[in-house]
Amino acid sequence: MKLSWSRLPLKLRHRFATSQGGVSEKETIVVRIEHDGVFGEGEVTPSRLYGQTLESSEAALGEIRGWIDRFTPARIHAVVTELIRRHDAQRAVIAAIDSALHDWVGRRVNRPTWELLGLDPPACRTTFTIGIADADTTHRKTVEALQAGATALKAKIGVEGDTAALEIIRNAFEGPLLLDANEAWTPETAVQRVRDLARFRPTMIEQPMKREYDAHLPRLRELGVAPIFVDESCERPADVVRLRGLADGVNIKFNKCGGIREALRMIALARGLGMGVMLGCFVCSSLAIAPALSIASLCDYSDLDGALLLADDPYEGIRFEGGVLSFGELPGVGVRRR
Repeated sequence: MKLSWSRLPLKLRHRFATSQGGVSEKETIVVRIEHDGVFGEGEVTPSRLYGQTLESSEAALGEIRGWIDRFTPARIHAVVTELIRRHDAQRAVIAAIDSALHDWVGRRVNRPTWELLGLDPPACRTTFTIGIADADTTHRKTVEALQAGATALKAKIGVEGDTAALEIIRNAFEGPLLLDANEAWTPETAVQRVRDLARFRPTMIEQPMKREYDAHLPRLRELGVAPIFVDESCERPADVVRLRGLADGVNIKFNKCGGIREALRMIALARGLGMGVMLGCFVCSSLAIAPALSIASLCDYSDLDGALLLADDPYEGIRFEGGVLSFGELPGVGVRRR
């Protein structure tokens, strides 16, 4: 099989910021697999937080192109296993190739990926994220999200004045509200901050502290304000096991774990350990959302709004109606280039 790739520029509708920084535009990489006249695609969404850049991703792809032609696209397990062995640090690349392989198989047999995995048709309510911004922008983002049909919101917190933003959001919205601190607090400040958030009736509180402080998470759970989920603390299947008894649930993102195959392992582990599961994403096109949406029926929460934040999504095939993401009739991972 032939492997190729190209960069994909993306522009956001509004600047998107967290407690760790923000972006107004970004680039990802579209990966394409071709074999026997059929192609499949995936999207690399690298994050410096996990040692991934556009340059490191392209370097890995250049090496992968030198050996991947020994396999056929249907040998997904074998290919992903070899990718992890050779390029474990570049899980965003692995996720994109994993997606492209699933997409190829689905296109080849003209069936959607979720069906080939034996899952239910995806129809999941996604949160719509309100990034950190000034009061006027926060209000405008909230109104736009609700007008677009969002029925669950996620707010980025962890900076000075974040409670004022939450008041704006709560004045306009009474439904499920997830809060994400993106590692902003220390064990010394987290307890009081979580207590202060109780009046906003959070559905969950995500990643309150850095990974190095995971041992302090049970104290936050004991407060009973909301379930405590982790994101940055949970990258791989082994992290799920390590977090048992520390967190209520985990946020699985494909660029952290390596795609559908690895995500399914993490979901199975979390369920076996009595933990909740959330699917998350970074800012991306629908090409990166599609493989995650394909397995969303297995999860408790979905935060798959990365493409909804764009000014113009270059891929189509995913519907967003009544706060719910679902697919049309396309085979494979369910999207195509506009």
